Amino acid sequence: MLGYTSLAAYAYCLYALAPFLTLLRRDLGFSYLVMSLHSTAFAAGNLLSGLLFARALRLLGRHHLFWLSALGTALGAALLITGTGTALTFPAAALLGITGLMLQTSSLALLSAHHPHHRDRALVEANAGASLAAVLAPALTGSLDGTALGWRTGMVLPIGALALLHLLGRGRPLPEHTPAVAAQGPGRMPGIFWLRCAALGSVAGIEFGMVFYGAQLLDARLDLGISRAATLMTLFALGILIGRVVGSRLVIGQGRAPRLLLGSLLLTAVGYGTFWLSHSTVLAGAALLVAGCGVANLFPLAFSHAIAAVPERSDVGAARNQFVVSAAIMAAPLALGALSDRVGVSSAFTMLGPLIAAALVLVSLGARDGAGPAAS
Repeated sequence: MLGYTSLAAYAYCLYALAPFLTLLRRDLGFSYLVMSLHSTAFAAGNLLSGLLFARALRLLGRHHLFWLSALGTALGAALLITGTGTALTFPAAALLGITGLMLQTSSLALLSAHHPHHRDRALVEANAGASLAAVLAPALTGSLDGTALGWRTGMVLPIGALALLHLLGRGRPLPEHTPAVAAQGPGRMPGIFWLRCAALGSVAGIEFGMVFYGAQLLDARLDLGISRAATLMTLFALGILIGRVVGSRLVIGQGRAPRLLLGSLLLTAVGYGTFWLSHSTVLAGAALLVAGCGVANLFPLAFSHAIAAVPERSDVGAARNQFVVSAAIMAAPLALGALSDRVGVSSAFTMLGPLIAAALVLVSLGARDGAGPAAS
């Protein structure tokens, strides 16, 4: 329960951040680049988290690291709710990036260590549960805009969930010394791991490019208004939920990750291309749903595929994975923001096309090099 609920709380914060920043930009009147700098602060926190995770795990142990991460995530969300200027919202996004990712990494590493023979399926199922929260986040944030409560109150939900989780689970110590944890230690990771990490970074850039700039494209292309555009992005999150539910049925055993990744990338390409070309709300909504179904399993399968290269070092592998993902989350929205200010959102959005092509190449190479015993 701890792992699944904490993943859901983090997923809610993650997917609420994009509509939150979109509405914040409207109310405070700053540029696309300043909006993207919030996601950069979040991703910088992620990078720091990836660098510090292995050391924090050794010093604090899984139990204390988990609960301190949960506390920091709740605090970061609370600061975003109360912040009325960038002096507070920037550090709030960074704190959420640091502690939220540590919370996610702790949960994913624990699942990877406890399900070594069913890692693909365990991670897809865990992310399917988190997708429920990801669907709720943009829907609730967008629908609260203009109400007496206000759109900021949408971020209260994960704070309440983490507080309840602490009350129910604080007395249950997490395992500190599983074989996977005991085997952690210094040393280089193999080349195949880093190749698969690069594929993971590419798919993360695709996902968060869509998450952070999908609503901006909808508003620019279809003139929906920010609130309606942010709410329509719920279809992307819904597609992710559908894709992960279906994916959990397809991932029966180890070894299918590369094929499923390639299929998911092709489906993402169809959804993305249709979304970028669409000039009607109905077609754009359908494209978002298809793109979400494609994106759904990219992260969990690419994450698992990389861990399969170093199964005896799952915690360190998870931290390295998250570091690469964080770099992608920082770079993709920042590049989109800078390009959008120069050439417009529609033209800037084309950069996701080459990113999808790069991911296809990297996954293919990672599968070929991992055809031996290390393949997942």
